[in-house]
Amino acid sequence: MAIAKGPNVTMRPSLHIASLRVLNLFFAILALGVAAAFFGVWTWPALSDAMADGFLAAMGGLIAVVMSGVGLSHLLVMLCLGKGRGRGLQTLLAFALIMTFPLGTFYALYALWVCWANPATRRHLSGDEPDAAEERRPFARAAMAAA
Repeated sequence: MAIAKGPNVTMRPSLHIASLRVLNLFFAILALGVAAAFFGVWTWPALSDAMADGFLAAMGGLIAVVMSGVGLSHLLVMLCLGKGRGRGLQTLLAFALIMTFPLGTFYALYALWVCWANPATRRHLSGDEPDAAEERRPFARAAMAAA
């Protein structure tokens, strides 16, 4: 198994990818929660009240749709990273969140580092590694050796 070596960090690529998957799950929950909050506070009351502001309802609906798309994109990239794919979508999400200081900036920098600057994870995600399929299934090698 390839190990990424740096000045103070020695982690297998699967640990960086697992960390990135957890961060994607966190941001998916956050984005879907924001979408539900905007829909519940701005759009839902306007749908039930004839005197409510239509502009506020439309804006709440628009924000809810956009944030739902971001949340679902995070879930999709989380699933794709588990299969050794998804580097392009992860890069798009990182660039979309790089200006949302401080959490989004740190997430984006780490995601870009994992996908493009770290040699072991870059090789793992690109599929150039000859045993990349075995690294995605860490217990496959042990099961074949036991058989």
